[in-house]
Amino acid sequence: MDQTIRIVLINHSFQVKYFYTRWQKFAHEHPNLDVTLLAPDECRWYNSKTYTYGGGGSIIKGKEVEDGNFHIRLVRKKDIHGSDWYSPDFKAAFKKLQPDIIYHIGGHTQLSMIQTIFLAKKYCPKSLIIGFSMRGPHHNLHNRIIKGFSIPAIKSWLSFLNSYPRLKYVNKNVDAFFCHYPDALKAFKDEGFTKPIYMQTQVGFNKEWFHPDSKSRQEIREKYNLGDAFVFGSATRFTWDKGLDDILAALPEDGNWKYLMMGSGNESDKIRLLDTIKKRQLEDKVIMTGFVDWYDIAKYWNAIDCALHVPRTTYHWVETFSLSVVQAMATGKPIIGSDSGSVPYQIGPDGIIIKEGDISRLSEEMRWVMNHPEESKEIGNKLMTRAINSFEILHLNELFYATIIDLLNGIYDEKKVDMAKIF
Repeated sequence: MDQTIRIVLINHSFQVKYFYTRWQKFAHEHPNLDVTLLAPDECRWYNSKTYTYGGGGSIIKGKEVEDGNFHIRLVRKKDIHGSDWYSPDFKAAFKKLQPDIIYHIGGHTQLSMIQTIFLAKKYCPKSLIIGFSMRGPHHNLHNRIIKGFSIPAIKSWLSFLNSYPRLKYVNKNVDAFFCHYPDALKAFKDEGFTKPIYMQTQVGFNKEWFHPDSKSRQEIREKYNLGDAFVFGSATRFTWDKGLDDILAALPEDGNWKYLMMGSGNESDKIRLLDTIKKRQLEDKVIMTGFVDWYDIAKYWNAIDCALHVPRTTYHWVETFSLSVVQAMATGKPIIGSDSGSVPYQIGPDGIIIKEGDISRLSEEMRWVMNHPEESKEIGNKLMTRAINSFEILHLNELFYATIIDLLNGIYDEKKVDMAKIF
């Protein structure tokens, strides 16, 4: 295509450079594009996940950016409840920009998606509407229905009846969807979406920030007085479903090792984990770093020797794409992961996968990586190669560009479905 392709992307995270950098690079890599991000003029971050990231529901104000063929425009964000929101400014933006593609990144049936579809059909009917969702099978409406006549069962049916019309509207009017991993792709099909679906994550990692770095390794190891210890590491919220309780139960009783537990939790989460640490007498082994900033986390992954990510699946939640996993992979670390959700897909065939909740096997694998440094290093190198070939933003950008060109030409190339199979 010779003419300029106008793309509008919608997501609340575009207020923050860490998250919009990928799309800035995307625009600059393809001069035939005109890329506009619609970001909230202000947004309360971490309100429901304060225990994960720190802070107290911080309000972050957006800023407009004008950088050649890359633009950020601010819109008002009106929250309804939970993650549901809309903007009274979408109408004017769509009418003015007349995009060829509108890309909504967020919940696939949330109000902002419904609003996007309605306004696009009315004011820029030639535009393609595509969406990205972090969904997993637990998001399927039918899976969330509780049988019986209890109050929770009645509430589940009311929720279903409220959400089902949205799902039908989305399935009819969205031209393509992107998701994280195979179970999510299957979930879209199970709910009746018959158009193109691609497994191409929208988060990924930036190799300018995440790569092996001996200076960062030394800095963090000196900061926490790690010496020559073998260091395990994890970065996640402190809820039970993230598997930290399993990690603490599996840690070796002896040996020259340390464990950097990055992240945070609410008070009950912290008390629960601290109680376990005390009972196992691991106070001098386990280091709770607290929240680590987006821009500092790469240093911490460099400081460790083996990453741990062993979430457990629950009725309400499953891991759909762990950013910490690909970040650790990018720094060349071996990973011990559970078979929950997206973890095996992310790690691939060369990582170490255990059955979720298998504490005995987790402990065995921890001892193995400690006692087999050369083999562990080789695993780390293979995972780094997989991360670069599958989840690095430049790879994702090239694949996304090829995919949208196909969509504009009415082509569905199944070879582009899986980001981890195209190098």
